[in-house]
Amino acid sequence: PWKLLFALTPPCYLAGGWLTFVVALLFIALLTALVGELAEFFGCVIGLHNSITAITFVALGTSLPDTFASMTACRDSPYADD
Repeated sequence: PWKLLFALTPPCYLAGGWLTFVVALLFIALLTALVGELAEFFGCVIGLHNSITAITFVALGTSLPDTFASMTACRDSPYADD
């Protein structure tokens, strides 16, 4: 599915890159809506309130990318803690 999204993204030379930017924003909005719906469904299935589910997924969504970036920096650089 990711390759399909990339294939639908217009090249940067069209409209000075603005068309690519707008399409990328639309894809981000669609994926955000999809993740939100899936999180709401998951919370309903396991019996959590929407507020608890939202806080949990927002925390995961903001913490996990930082965790992976830190892990990559530690693995790739001997002085990553400087």
